[in-house]
Amino acid sequence: MLMSTVRQIGFVVAIACIGLHQARAQGTTGLSNYPHSSLFETNSVLEENSAGATSLASASRPSATSSTTAMSPNDLRASSARPALMRSQSLYVDSSSLFDEFTALFAFDGSKQPQDFGVNANAGMQGSANWGLPLLPNLGIGMQLGTNYTATENAVRVYELLGETTTRHQSFTTIGFFQRLENGFAWGGVYDFLFEDSYDDFALGQWRVRGSYRFSSQREVGVTANLRSNSDSGVWGAATPVTLKSINQGSLYYRRFWNTGAQTTVWGGLADRHSEDNVVTGRSPAQNDVFLFGADVLMPLNSNWAIYGEANMITPFDTGTVDAFLGVQWYPTARSFAARRGWFSPLLSTASPVSFAVDLFQ
Repeated sequence: MLMSTVRQIGFVVAIACIGLHQARAQGTTGLSNYPHSSLFETNSVLEENSAGATSLASASRPSATSSTTAMSPNDLRASSARPALMRSQSLYVDSSSLFDEFTALFAFDGSKQPQDFGVNANAGMQGSANWGLPLLPNLGIGMQLGTNYTATENAVRVYELLGETTTRHQSFTTIGFFQRLENGFAWGGVYDFLFEDSYDDFALGQWRVRGSYRFSSQREVGVTANLRSNSDSGVWGAATPVTLKSINQGSLYYRRFWNTGAQTTVWGGLADRHSEDNVVTGRSPAQNDVFLFGADVLMPLNSNWAIYGEANMITPFDTGTVDAFLGVQWYPTARSFAARRGWFSPLLSTASPVSFAVDLFQ
């Protein structure tokens, strides 16, 4: 577990340092060759008029550079040779650096799930990274890589009084592929792997798939499905055998890109049955398909930093899930105002307790 944590921290630090060095070497935010570079150089944002067209509006904040580098003839020729990157500029944003779609998150995390055996909740911290990369640029196909480490302590004393562990460590890895089309449609999928050190050691997996449609520069709708993969068995306490598995989920979402640069997403849907077993009161009938809902919020503070948080609830609250995190997200190439607007922005967030709900059954 320690080596896994060290590798994750090393990965985040190394990639972040490379990205920051590249941005500084360019002397700009890394977008001087993009025709709409003023969107990021002045922290201005896209506005949408009544006819649905988009325009740039300055937010009256000082430029990160004293002047904007003009595009040379070579830059123009290179630009015209990348048709997949320059399509539908009102919908997606081009990028000039390999690290433009890299982010690092540091957040407070709270979680209660069926795997807590009906008597526990967890609170602590998480750190994660997410990176979107072009794979076949001319087709709009990219890949995403992500890692998350969440360390929490028990928020109630029942485990401690029963002689069980008081901490939980979770290591998530996310890898997948996606495609964005010039008509606003996008699709993709990732595989999430979870290694958990709690009352026992568990290795779990799930698939997440998403299809979306961005029908303007400021509005997007889509559907997301979480599908369980491998489960794992262990022992709670001295001799109580249990099996953990992810919970299947399906939801519809709506995302709004606001003129201030903020973004909000809300979703609702259904979750598969989950256990209501309780370590104190014993076994109970499982809950059948239930309603779920959630939201995320992203609010840029400046070009490099934004507040970001997610929450997901599976009803009923007493036996379902209550998961949320809130923290600050770092953009090493100063693209917080372009978050999730790029051709190769990760289609899905890195796995965390919010997006990886775990059930327990005996």
